[in-house]
Amino acid sequence: MLAVVGTWIKSLVVIVLLGNLAEFLLPKGDLRRYTGLVVGLILLLVMVSPVWRFIQGAHVTAIQQELLGSGTGQNLNAVIRQEEWNQAEAMVLSFPGVSSCQIRPIPKGGIVVKVNTTKPINANQLSSYVKAALQTTTGTSTLAEVQIHYQGQAIPEGIRNKRRE
Repeated sequence: MLAVVGTWIKSLVVIVLLGNLAEFLLPKGDLRRYTGLVVGLILLLVMVSPVWRFIQGAHVTAIQQELLGSGTGQNLNAVIRQEEWNQAEAMVLSFPGVSSCQIRPIPKGGIVVKVNTTKPINANQLSSYVKAALQTTTGTSTLAEVQIHYQGQAIPEGIRNKRRE
């Protein structure tokens, strides 16, 4: 921060010195007055520029800091990954009979998908649909576990449930 302020002050001093030099070298008359006006405007712009940059960049910097963290991009990657999972959840919710879906990572690097249904569903079909949704949104269909629940009761994967009609 001190380096930025020091650079700003050096810029101001250089502009004032160059302006005074230009006024000293120019003959008296209209040209000298206009030169003073131009140097004054440039000096004003240099004085206001840090404040202007702060006003314009304050909100962008805060957002970037929130997303990028300490410059590693870790938080941005986490936000992108979460958004991909949210999109996959929305795709799974479009499957007939699915009432809710939660996609969460597990420490081993896999993904757990918990699906609640309002009616018995073919577990193989739903698992394939979940994998396709993850493939579409994240580019990978690696799953650790798909848990399907019909009105609170777990449905083992691979068992075909008869529909109630």
